[in-house]
Amino acid sequence: MGLLSLLREVLVLIHLVGFALLLGGWASQAIRRNYATTLLFRIGLGVMIGSGLLLAIPFPAGVHLDYFKLGVKLALALTIGGMFGVVITREKAGKPTRAAFWSIGALALLNAGIAIFWH
Repeated sequence: MGLLSLLREVLVLIHLVGFALLLGGWASQAIRRNYATTLLFRIGLGVMIGSGLLLAIPFPAGVHLDYFKLGVKLALALTIGGMFGVVITREKAGKPTRAAFWSIGALALLNAGIAIFWH
């Protein structure tokens, strides 16, 4: 395994940790029925987006990248970020956040499903 291949595998690990933070933080809030975002899963989304963008760089040579798929995943991740904004804004206004909160979890799972099942 070359250095670039190793670097790519480390980035995949970081990407998975970001997803775990996002979904784990979301799930912990959902189980407690506290429909608010936390720093934990906002950091997870940032790690996911940052590492995903780095993984979209075609290294090492010979790695096939489906840029349409990656674009869809990026659009979903940015939509999740937008939903964070909706939840935070509605929470500050004293309005219900449940639907927006649940959409964050659904979009996160959809994003993971695309990663796994879209070939």
